Amino acid sequence: MKKLSLLLGGMILTTAVMAQKPTEGAPMTLEGNVAGLAAFGFGNSSATNLNPTTLAGTQPAIVAPGLRFRYFATENIAIRLSLGFSSSKITDNFYENEVDNTGGAGTYVSKMGTTTIGIGGEYHFKGTEKLSPYAGLDINFGMGKMTAEGDQTDGTTWVAADYSEKHERKTAGFGVGLIAGTDYYFVENFYLGVELGLGFNSYTAKEGTDSFTVAGVTTENKGNETKISGFSNNVMGMFRLGWRF
Repeated sequence: MKKLSLLLGGMILTTAVMAQKPTEGAPMTLEGNVAGLAAFGFGNSSATNLNPTTLAGTQPAIVAPGLRFRYFATENIAIRLSLGFSSSKITDNFYENEVDNTGGAGTYVSKMGTTTIGIGGEYHFKGTEKLSPYAGLDINFGMGKMTAEGDQTDGTTWVAADYSEKHERKTAGFGVGLIAGTDYYFVENFYLGVELGLGFNSYTAKEGTDSFTVAGVTTENKGNETKISGFSNNVMGMFRLGWRF
């Protein structure tokens, strides 16, 4: 145990000694998330006849993207471009008698996919040989699609005979946020970073289609447009691993 502690201590000390800011003539960085949140969380909110409650998803938020490219125009000023993808699928099983899961049965599947593009800028403060703290501004644009499908898989009198439903919405989002973070160069041109954010977001689920099928007969209705806006923060932060070249 003592040998292991000495080995770990030596590794940490060696890394600290080697840590340094990047070499000159390396104005670009490419980085990805180590841990954190995905960009712009879009949620589904569709009422269903299979389940009288509303399926509520996550609200939009300005958070760190999956991939980011930065170009240092000067020693202290960097332009940043980001790209993020997210997708999710939720399957809910419903029963006519939810106390003991008996009677008619049904399923409800919600899917959501989002692409986020961001552009912004950073100002890097003096820092140290190892740390490069910065503050900046981000503008994000999000677009995506969400669908929900439900059907009665068992039982003819629970909802209706041969019943199914489908909902579809296109989504769009916009956000602007203040960011603050720091890069820690653990070896030459490679760094770990952490970043926090505070911003304003607006999210729109556009008019879509709602279709219902009963006994082989399908009817379609136009869905309502939904808009949400507000402030959000990413106080937990996001960890990044990057390379400067």
